[in-house]
Amino acid sequence: MQFQQSQLTRSTQFTVREHGFFVSQRDGRGQVDIAVEIPYEELLPIRLEYRNTVPQRQLLWALGGLVYAGLHLARPFLTANRPVPDDVWFWAFGLGVALIAFFLYGLHNWWHQAILHTGRLQLVLADHPRDRRQFRDFTEQLNAHTKSYLRQEYADINPLGFIEPQLRRLAWLHGLGVLSTAEAKALSTRLTGRVSERRIRSMG
Repeated sequence: MQFQQSQLTRSTQFTVREHGFFVSQRDGRGQVDIAVEIPYEELLPIRLEYRNTVPQRQLLWALGGLVYAGLHLARPFLTANRPVPDDVWFWAFGLGVALIAFFLYGLHNWWHQAILHTGRLQLVLADHPRDRRQFRDFTEQLNAHTKSYLRQEYADINPLGFIEPQLRRLAWLHGLGVLSTAEAKALSTRLTGRVSERRIRSMG
C-alpha cells in the first residue's frame, strides 16, 4: 500500500511495510530530506487534519503595494494625457498573469495543507483536490492496518505466563484503540481468572 504526491519543490512517498510505516520526502533536486521507517508500535494515534493558512493580510498589503506602484508608473502618461504604449500594456499583462499563477500555485501547494498526525511525526502535504480522497482512504487503511498488526502481535494472552506485563500490554492496546473496552475487560478476566474492578476502571 502506497501514497505518492509530487510538487514543484518537493515529492513525498508513504509506504506501508511489513513492520513499519516508511516516509520518504525529496526536494525539487531529488535530494533526500526525510527517509525514516516508523514502527507500528509508535504510529498510533493517527489523525488527519486539514488546515487553511492563506496569508490574507500579507496578500492585501502586496496587492495595495502593486496598485500604488502601478499608479506611480502610470502617472507620467496620465498627467501628459498620452496613450499608454503597447509594450507597457504587454508587460502589465504578463505581470498580471504571473501574479495570478503565483497565487493559484500557492493556494494549492502552500496554503491549503493536509497534515497527517502520528504518535511520532507530523507530516505536511499539499491539500490537492485531486489527491484528497486518495489520501483520506490511505490514512484510513493505514490506521486499520496498524491496529490489525498490533492486535495480531500483542493481543494474545497466556494465563500461565507473568500476569502484570500482559495486563499492562492490554491496557496499552486499549489506550491506542486497538482493543475495545469490552475486549480488554474480557481478556483481562481470562488472564487473571477474576473480574478486577480496579482493572476495569483503568480500561474505561
